[in-house]
Amino acid sequence: MRAKIKAKMQAKPIVRTAIGSRRDRMVPYLFILPYLISFVLFFAFPAGYSFVLSFFNYKGYGVARFVGLQNYISLLNYSGFWKSIGNTLFYFGVHLIPVMGGAFLFALLLQSTVLGKWQKVFKPILFLPQVIPVMAATLTFRIIFATNTGAINQVLGLGVRWLEDPSVMRWSVIILLIWRATGWFMIVFLAGLTTINPSLYEAAILDGASAFQRTTRVTIPLMRPIFLFAFIMDAISSFKIYTEVNVLIGGTLNAPTDAMPIMNMVTNNMRNGSFGMASAAGWLLFVMILGVSIIELILMRERRAQA
Repeated sequence: MRAKIKAKMQAKPIVRTAIGSRRDRMVPYLFILPYLISFVLFFAFPAGYSFVLSFFNYKGYGVARFVGLQNYISLLNYSGFWKSIGNTLFYFGVHLIPVMGGAFLFALLLQSTVLGKWQKVFKPILFLPQVIPVMAATLTFRIIFATNTGAINQVLGLGVRWLEDPSVMRWSVIILLIWRATGWFMIVFLAGLTTINPSLYEAAILDGASAFQRTTRVTIPLMRPIFLFAFIMDAISSFKIYTEVNVLIGGTLNAPTDAMPIMNMVTNNMRNGSFGMASAAGWLLFVMILGVSIIELILMRERRAQA
């Protein structure tokens, strides 16, 4: 009898421990539950709904009519769609190297001892363009690039039609993008530089490596994951560009065809009540961003394997 009672007393703590461990495992899920709910409500469900909607002809009211792949076919056969893709690729490709190269050089400069106490001054100045709201920055550049009263034409004595000439207007957007993005990526690269062990530089100095050799042989190889992150983030933001182009060049939310980005295909169709076509354009944009990100990931891995 005593043995049975003792066995029961020993069994109770085991049950409590199992229940307690189960509760402990559930606690992290309770903390992330609000995020999961918001993710489903504000991202997963709208994304899934837009994907389904891309196969319908829907004006926002009435009955949605199933059209299959017709929305995608219409977009792919529309010359304006390919023109907008070309403009978007132009914005992405042309500003990529100046932004990444300038941001990396500024990060190296701020990490070094060249600037001394001036580091605290230059760092917020370089990051300031990212803090300014995009609408305010774009309107400011619209004033700077004005043909008759703009600061650039007035100071340099030029008569360039920055916002009207089809051969020049896209370059004004490039200048704005470089000015805004360089400071943000500088902070990203500066954070990556702080993760490199200083002992590696000390060993390179003992081996007689110059500053250029330390940068190319130590810093750049160790910064490749940061470069990959920066390239992917820049690709995503470049393919989603909208306000800079439409406000700077168009003055409204409707840029001319010679400078129109692909996001205009989404907004214009929504404005015209073609929600199915807008959803299709959005998913084609998603495929483009995914494709560019995968290509950058593959190229970066191949370079790492060769190294």
